[in-house]
Amino acid sequence: MRQQTLRSKRLYRDKKMGKPAKGNVAQNFTNGDLLGQLTDKKSPALWLGHYTEHQILHLLEKFGILPALKKKGFANLIIDVEPLDPFAQALRIFNEKADADNQLAEFRLREVAFSSQPLTGNAPLTMLKIEWLMLQNPQAKFSPERPRLPGQRHPGLGLGKQAVQFLVHLAEAHQLAGVLNFPEFFHNAYLYWEYFRYCDPRLKGIVLALRRDLIELSLAELSWAIYLGCVNDANTGQTYEWQAGALVLPLDEKLKKHFGSAEYEQSAYRTLAAARFVLHREKFEKVLLDH
Repeated sequence: MRQQTLRSKRLYRDKKMGKPAKGNVAQNFTNGDLLGQLTDKKSPALWLGHYTEHQILHLLEKFGILPALKKKGFANLIIDVEPLDPFAQALRIFNEKADADNQLAEFRLREVAFSSQPLTGNAPLTMLKIEWLMLQNPQAKFSPERPRLPGQRHPGLGLGKQAVQFLVHLAEAHQLAGVLNFPEFFHNAYLYWEYFRYCDPRLKGIVLALRRDLIELSLAELSWAIYLGCVNDANTGQTYEWQAGALVLPLDEKLKKHFGSAEYEQSAYRTLAAARFVLHREKFEKVLLDH
């Protein structure tokens, strides 16, 4: 990799000493289902307890993230791994300068033991959990064709596929059962749909029903409508509140079989058939103007 094109700011920095370290919600789901980070046989001086600086750069190159950024005109990339706690570091990518105005990407990942009935049975499964994933283009502008989505500061980079391939490799390399995610907004869940599955099939039915009943809205409009409290559950009359349930990209064969089962699909479509959502249009138009 050419030195003038990419430089690493730091791999790991000890909080106390300030010096480089030596060496290299569904109804049936609660926070208690995450049983904690797995730290055996790992080094806190490495990203995810495994990866050196050289290995990180190799993977970012291999899965097309760095080449894609270069094609978009970001010629002087900075890779920074920032410690968050003894066994968690944020991997960030910047252009030109390592500050918020030039940040392109951030990966906060952690290996966890995950348990959720009936998905995992009595034995928890080890998964790669996405605690935060951000891909943005600080040089791009929002437009009618690419409107701002809830939570966005800048338009996206269009690197979702490369990011998923990168995450899958990390999980497969360490024989993890899957990739775990809790989408903060409706559009996140919808855009992850190609790869991830809801642990609770009822939530799949809800997402499908929201898109079905509010098909006149664009994805951005629907995500804003839900975020701003402008969607009502027609069955209860209550404002619908987004449920950030657990999504899994299954790698384990038993998980794949579970998500492909007739029982899972039947549960999802029973919910889809029963659910009804309506837009509070007057409220939506007003809050959009005020937002």
